[in-house]
Amino acid sequence: MANFTVAIPVYNGERFLEEALESIARQDLEGVEVLVSDNGSTDGTPAILEKWADYLPLRVIRRPETLPMRDHFNALLDDVDSDAYMLLCHDDYLASPHALQLARRAIAVNPDIAVVYCDLLYVNEKRQKLATRHFGRVGRFDPDATGRRCLRTGRNLFGIPLAIRRAALGDTRYGEEFLYAMDIDLSWSLGRSGDAFHIAEPLIANRYSSDNTTWRLLGSTLGEYLRLATKHATPPGLMGRTRIALTCQFVTVQKLLFRIYERAMSWQG
Repeated sequence: MANFTVAIPVYNGERFLEEALESIARQDLEGVEVLVSDNGSTDGTPAILEKWADYLPLRVIRRPETLPMRDHFNALLDDVDSDAYMLLCHDDYLASPHALQLARRAIAVNPDIAVVYCDLLYVNEKRQKLATRHFGRVGRFDPDATGRRCLRTGRNLFGIPLAIRRAALGDTRYGEEFLYAMDIDLSWSLGRSGDAFHIAEPLIANRYSSDNTTWRLLGSTLGEYLRLATKHATPPGLMGRTRIALTCQFVTVQKLLFRIYERAMSWQG
């Protein structure tokens, strides 16, 4: 049995899926399973997966019907049976051939940590570099303090998990009250099972493209951050709600400007 799983949820992912699989193939795959959940794709995704079955330790689950995104992610988590895993979106990829080795080493050396994070590389749909996100930390950090900083800044200051210990995940799943902030909610919830650990290298490439759901969810930012505060910290009063509202409005403008930058880079490329 594999002791680490790279879990990939995909729906009509023929544009980018192969890049994700290629990035995994460059890793040390001893003891690794690549688990792909095909959410009823109608494009070339099944053919890509069939081809890559010859090159990767691949297990494919084909959903009989297309699930909503959050339900699909949760169904995939139910199918992970290794000691640790990472969830890699089909349009992202591993930015270093050492990413899984470093993730698994961090889990092994720190048996009491729940999650491993890393710095991120932001790329566009043509794989052009947009920016590198450095989180300014290294080693062990406090998830609860990080979650509270997310509320103050309106941003995901956890990042994308590079490895999650399945024992820490337990019955925790993506909460039904979140979509835009679902990653923050899960990361904050996992913090109840132990500290987090950060590797200060850009090991995951996070892709920005016209396909991203982020752009469609910007209108729900305020409501979800208020729910984050109520669930994980203290229900905000009038001043707290006003502060969160202003912060979310400012971050939304920043994200829209970044989208213009991403689109410009794609057009020029």
